[in-house]
Amino acid sequence: MKTQSAGKTHVGLKRKVNEDRILLAPELGLFVLADGVGGHRAGEVASQLAVTTMRDYWQRLRAADPPAFFRQFDESLPEIARHLLNSIHFANLAVFEAQKEPDYRGMGSTIAVVIHEKDTFWAANVGDSRIYHFDSERLLQVSQDHSLAEETKLQKFFPNLEAEKYFAKNALTRALGIAETVEAFINPIRPVPGDLLLLCSDGLTNYVEESAIQLVLSDPETSLERKTQILVDEANEGGGGDNISVILVQVEKEGKWDRIKKKFQAKEG
Repeated sequence: MKTQSAGKTHVGLKRKVNEDRILLAPELGLFVLADGVGGHRAGEVASQLAVTTMRDYWQRLRAADPPAFFRQFDESLPEIARHLLNSIHFANLAVFEAQKEPDYRGMGSTIAVVIHEKDTFWAANVGDSRIYHFDSERLLQVSQDHSLAEETKLQKFFPNLEAEKYFAKNALTRALGIAETVEAFINPIRPVPGDLLLLCSDGLTNYVEESAIQLVLSDPETSLERKTQILVDEANEGGGGDNISVILVQVEKEGKWDRIKKKFQAKEG
């Protein structure tokens, strides 16, 4: 499947430093968003390390020089999915090891990644940066929030309480660099031509309702670049209390010639 993509990152209205980093590498089939944590403890260094490590890993893999697997992964997963988990572990280790420098101690990063091969897209994340699939009718979150509020709800420790009222949404339970290993959430997506994937930091989702995001994405007359700008503007209008990052990936609709080629390839196979 061919894709079009666009991305934008903005410092927001209240932060002095943008600790978000984004990577659009369609030639690798790779899209990455990282939101650094640690404030004065170099959150922007952690997010940049995460993005750079992911890019380097997939450049090597696409060049038929794959890094060794960091550990055993579920053998029922396709090889590309296991490589995605492995690349996240490499990114985690890069951030973890960098903390040996006193100035970097305590830093970390979320990560949201989409990689695609043929007709399947694999989405994986650590932390609360999100990935959505929009199919022109529904906006479906395909990532998993690793926040204290969300995991408290999932584990049903306090079934009679509304978790968001008692726990900070941005209190992460998982992030890159906190420990030597990390567990990422992974999910396969099989979009059809015209569908959109959205990767975003919590600087968007904390300030813009999902219904408003869906409204922006549903406009067929607006370009991807313009949609990313509108989403950033909406987050700033909603308060802009955090860095804001957005990546949009759209599956291109096939032209007549593409369909003809596929038919010939199927007959030859």
